[in-house]
Amino acid sequence: PITMALFGLVLAGHAETGSLATGARLAGVTTFCAGLAGPLRGRLLDRGELRRGLQRNCFLTSGLFAAVAVCVALRVQIIVLYGLCACLGYAFSGIYGGFRALLSVAVEPDRLRRAHFVESLMVEASWGIGPLIATILAELGGAVAVLAGIAAVSLLAGISLIGVVQSDPRPRSCTNILRQRLDIRVLVGLAFCQGLGFGTFESNVPQRMPGYGLSPNLGGLFLLLLSIGSVIGGTYVSLRPIRRSRTAQKGSVLFAVFAVLMLPSILAPSPAAYGGYLLFASLMLVPLNGLGMSEIEARVGAEQRAEAFSSYQAATMIGSGIGTVLNGVLIGPIGAPHIPYLSVALFLMLAAGLGIAARQRRRRAGPLTPAAEVPLF
Repeated sequence: PITMALFGLVLAGHAETGSLATGARLAGVTTFCAGLAGPLRGRLLDRGELRRGLQRNCFLTSGLFAAVAVCVALRVQIIVLYGLCACLGYAFSGIYGGFRALLSVAVEPDRLRRAHFVESLMVEASWGIGPLIATILAELGGAVAVLAGIAAVSLLAGISLIGVVQSDPRPRSCTNILRQRLDIRVLVGLAFCQGLGFGTFESNVPQRMPGYGLSPNLGGLFLLLLSIGSVIGGTYVSLRPIRRSRTAQKGSVLFAVFAVLMLPSILAPSPAAYGGYLLFASLMLVPLNGLGMSEIEARVGAEQRAEAFSSYQAATMIGSGIGTVLNGVLIGPIGAPHIPYLSVALFLMLAAGLGIAARQRRRRAGPLTPAAEVPLF
């Protein structure tokens, strides 16, 4: 349901005001609020039974999306939708982190690192299936049908969790992990920058449709192509997980390749070329996500996993939300085709920064230190 929300809320704003920019702002508010509440919700999940907490999140998300659908159908004031979107963000914040933490209960320790890459792959697969379903629903019944569909899928998600393994509640740490750990703050900061760059690029896809003479309703099909690319990259690293050595150096290379692969789609002269280039633009997404999550897993104890994963995902969602809002703000001044250049520039700067940090850290560690023992920073 979360992967359908971006496209569904853009259509909701368009249906309400006739403006794609309004839809982008609605989606941005939702994503930003989800990220803002993520660490708190993760801490609450750590203190209780994870499966039950995740079910509550799914049911609450379902009810709120149903309310948004009703409001769009009745053409209520746009300010009401902004309020509901803020509540939506709170409702599904912490869901990704909760599932990540539940992996430690469901998966054997020797397979846990691979599980994080597989989980990243499944998330990206849902980013392909979700927009596809949303596009079909949009063609059948417009924004209201999409929002009602999201509510139904959220309800089914909560019901399906009945079959998932339970975790044993136990006393949890009450301290904030971001205040305690510099390395976690660094990883969370990188997640924010990655979310900002990719969120800006991804939310720009529906806005490119009018420039190619296409309806915004077809944006979901192009988002599907973008997701297929991430699934391809994710399939590879799920079969061959990235090893935990020289992580910063590997991150630098992945960000640099990410930036280079984005460029062709920005310059695409036709819809067919744009769709084809989108298949390559997201190849590095799952490798970067999996690398970050596996680093979190290796550094955090069981008592704060949900909080750590939720903080990481929250940073990604806040960055993505800001990137989505940027699309709504900048589409007038600089035009939709030029906005993705910001993502390319950001990823190149991250690649350079990680490369410099890796070299300095390696120099401090000394030439005789095994690569696997050199920390991220």
